[in-house]
Amino acid sequence: MAVTVKARLDLFQPEIRRLLTGPVGPVLTFVRGVARRVRTRAVLTCPVDSGRLRSAHREEVGVRRGTVYGLVTNDVEYAELVHDGTGPHTIRPRHPDGVLRFEKGGQVVFTTIVRHPGTRPQPWLREAMEHEARRSGFRIVRR
Repeated sequence: MAVTVKARLDLFQPEIRRLLTGPVGPVLTFVRGVARRVRTRAVLTCPVDSGRLRSAHREEVGVRRGTVYGLVTNDVEYAELVHDGTGPHTIRPRHPDGVLRFEKGGQVVFTTIVRHPGTRPQPWLREAMEHEARRSGFRIVRR
């Protein structure tokens, strides 16, 4: 499942006037720059194990129904679990007669069930967006 941080960015009145006078070009250029900086920061602050998560960041900028938008996403199947964390959950073998094997304290353990305590969230993408939004003069409003 992809991680997409949705954000509505409110510009202050003088900034709106500056960006919206004239063609869409200046707005696209501005949004493209913000999206690129968010992606760069996300790549630099992303948790790394194998590097797969870090290399999967994508940015998209365009115009849809008269609105200029910018997205930074990561579509690795476990990105959302790392970004938002997980609650306590039970892990079972894939096959009904199978067992789980892992190491704990240097010992190899075999079992049929594990009660995992969960993992803490590591919201690198949201934090990158918030950092760049503040730096670019946006006001962040949580809803």
